[in-house]
Parts: sequence; C-alpha cells; structure tokens
Amino acid sequence: MMIKNGCHIFILLIACSSLLNANENVTDDRGVVYYNLNIHRGRMAPHVALQAALKQDKITGVDLNAIFLNRNEATLKSSVAGVGYFMSNLGNNEVYGHVHAAYFSMLFPLLTNKYPVQLKLGMGPGYVTKKHDPENNHLNRAVGSHLNVYGQISLTGGIPIIEERLLLRIGMSFNHVSNGLVVAPNQGINTLTIHSGLDLSSNHRHSGALSVGQDMKEKEKNCFAIMFASGIKEVDKTAGKKIFTSSLIFDYGYRILPAVNAGIGINVFYNDTWAYDPYMSPDIDEPPVPIQSAIHLVMELDKNPVAIILNPGFYIYKPTRDIPDFTGRLGVRYSFRNNLSIMFAIKHHWFALADYFEWGIGYRVFR
Repeated sequence: MMIKNGCHIFILLIACSSLLNANENVTDDRGVVYYNLNIHRGRMAPHVALQAALKQDKITGVDLNAIFLNRNEATLKSSVAGVGYFMSNLGNNEVYGHVHAAYFSMLFPLLTNKYPVQLKLGMGPGYVTKKHDPENNHLNRAVGSHLNVYGQISLTGGIPIIEERLLLRIGMSFNHVSNGLVVAPNQGINTLTIHSGLDLSSNHRHSGALSVGQDMKEKEKNCFAIMFASGIKEVDKTAGKKIFTSSLIFDYGYRILPAVNAGIGINVFYNDTWAYDPYMSPDIDEPPVPIQSAIHLVMELDKNPVAIILNPGFYIYKPTRDIPDFTGRLGVRYSFRNNLSIMFAIKHHWFALADYFEWGIGYRVFR
C-alpha cells in the first residue's frame, strides 16, 4: 500500500510540475528538472540494547525526488540540488510506526563515466507517527516527539537505459530520525536500506531559484572560519528540565577538488548535560565542569552558496568519563556574498546518538 501511494504521489508530482512549467515564455537561462523514484528495502540498525531486543520488521519505503539542474547541465555529472519526500516504516511498526519526511538534498558525483556514481546527502523535517508515551508506548525510547529531523546518506550508481533521458538507479542508504534531544527521550532511529529506482530527465524547466553553485566568486583554496552555535535540549522529561548549549568553532579548510573541502578544526563546548539525572554518575559528588573541547576533521561538500558539512572528531578534554569519546557534526551551511554564513547541524556521539541541534552564525576568510 505504501509503495502504491508513493507511485501515485510521484505521478502527481510530475503532473503538477507540467502544469506549473507550461509557459511559452520560458527563457534559456532556466534549468532542467530531473525526477527520481526509489523503492527502499532494509532493516533497522539498532544501536541500543532495547532496540535490538524488539521485534524486527522489514523496512519498506518510497523516496521521491525533484532534482534541479542548472543551465547548461544536461546530465548529473556535476553537483546538483534537489528536494525530496521520503516515507517508510522504522523497524517495529507497533512501537515506532512510520516516518514521513520532506528534505533538501545535494548530489555529488564520484564517478562521471558511462555508469555514474553519486553521493547524496539530504536533511529536512520528519513526522513520526508513534512517539514515546509512558503509559501506552513505554518501549519507544527512540523518539519523544512526533516532529523530528530526517537525514539521509546514500551511495547510488546509475545505468543508462535511454541516454540522458532514463537512468536505472541502484544503491544503499543510511537513514536517521531524531529530534536532537529537544524532547526526551531521544535515542534516535537508524535504518540501513538498499534501493532501486528510475531517474527521468524531463523537458520541464525551473526558474533557477533552487539552483546552487552559479556564483563561485571565491577562487582561493584556503578558508579560515569562526562560528558561534547554540542549542537546547531536554535532559529530564519528568522534571521538564531543559538546558542551553553553545559552542565556539574554529575551522581551516583547503579545496582539494572543485566541490570538496578538507581540513581540521577545534570546538569548545559549553554543555552541562552530565550535571543532571539520569546522566550524572552516582559516584561523583560534584557536578562535572560544563566545558568540553574536541578536535575534528573538516569535510565539506561545497556547492556555493550551500555546503554539506561533516565534522567527525574526538574529545581532547572532557571532565568525566561518562562523556563518549567520539563526537561529530552533520549539517548544512549557507554562505552570503559578504562571507557571513549560517549553519544548522546535528551534534552527535558515535554518529548514531544525537546530542542536540545547533544553530550557528559565523564568518569565513579566503586566502
């Protein structure tokens, strides 16, 4: 039923786009719309004991995309942006239900020969049909709210069926659903899926408003950045206790490829999560100092003015052993022409456990 509904939505998406783009005055500077439909099959990837002990249902999902190619980009051999809709079950239908997500995506080419291979990163709001309830759904410790953030990392390969018109797509995806501990509990849900589907290159045009990467004014390869970010999280649902977090980020990046930056950075965090139950260790008399510091890799997939940021790293200072060793950040940055930038990201531990959401503002210097 889910796949059938997804196909209906896909057909409706194309039909609506045809009507919206039926304009005889379309100019040559408008880009082309690519349509993509993928069917997902997979399993939940349990990262806590409770999830592993629950009954495992096979995951079936549908992923619909509209991909916006810029002017003169006739194929998917360059980095492109898109929007998508994803729906699937989450590994246990009775406890976790289903997720419906709308997301912004970026596709980056890894191979551009006859059989293209791409990395796809997507992020957006997701609605989970079943959340934690202490009376009616106490086994759901993964999500404490209906509204969450959905993230997707996919590796996909394509086999042309009709040159530059129809592409068979095969790949695998890692999907994550979490509310960033804005509402407790929030262990998060991870799923691993394989997918297959079709890309259809249409003659539909778009205005260029969703195109990115057209104004690459920065030719320098070295970038120094400073950013301040803050967040909020709920550490005790019973008491309704919420805490504010903040971080100061210093990054250095070097452009190793036209759309790839790599480098190193350091964070200083203010986060006193471990001063409250249930995180505080019973053998500690005084709450730990709320300051932590971490070093991380700067890995950016940059299609100006939008970039996907990946910052895997580890703590170099933490006042208690209860803080996990490995931390990181996954998010999106938007840069303005005056080098100011804004960021939205998920700070996480071990990739699977969301710590909190970050909203940041910063400044970048190119050399």
